[in-house]
Amino acid sequence: MIAKNIIKYAATYLGLSDLLTINLLDGEQVATKEQEAEINILLSCLNLVVNQIASEYVTLKNKVKLNSINGKVYYSSLSNNVVVDVLSVKLNGVDVKFNLKSDHLETACGNLEIEFAYQPSGCVSTFSTVDFNNIKINERIIAYGVVAEYCFLNASYDDAAIWDNRFKTSLNNVVRPRREIKIKERLWI
Repeated sequence: MIAKNIIKYAATYLGLSDLLTINLLDGEQVATKEQEAEINILLSCLNLVVNQIASEYVTLKNKVKLNSINGKVYYSSLSNNVVVDVLSVKLNGVDVKFNLKSDHLETACGNLEIEFAYQPSGCVSTFSTVDFNNIKINERIIAYGVVAEYCFLNASYDDAAIWDNRFKTSLNNVVRPRREIKIKERLWI
C-alpha cells in the first residue's frame, strides 16, 4: 500500500477536498505551506495507526536464512526495520536454543533460519509504502484510524470516538478469526 492512497481516503472522509487537488496526492496544483503541514499531520496520524495495528492486532513476521560462524547474529543483519522479537531459530530444520542480548542473539553456529517479528517502518512522505501487503487490512480501514487520530488531535472528541469505533470494528472483522457456531444436538422428549 502507498501512503498517498490512504491519505486520499482520509482527506475525503474529513472533507478536506482541497488536499485532493495537490501534487503530493497526484493532483495538478502545487501544495501550499499550509497544505504541506496538513499532509505532514496526516502522515503522523498514519504512522500512529500503523504502529498501533502492528503492536495490538497483527504481528509482522519475516524469515531470514543466514550463516553464523561464531553463533552471534546481530539484529541489524536480520532486517532494516526494528526487530521486536525473535520467534524461532532453526539449524537444518530443527529448533535450537537461543539467548537474546541487547544488540544480538546467541545461538548455534551454522546455516540458520531465523523467524522474527518486526516493527513497520514509518512513512516519511506520501510515496512511502505501508507494510501490510500480505494481510487483509486495506487502505480504507487504515484511513478510518487516521481520521480518528486526526479528529482527536483537533479536539473533535465525539467525531474521534465515532471514527475510532469504525476503525476498530473494521479491523476486528478482518483480523480476528471467525468461528463457526455449532449447537450441540440434544435429545428432545
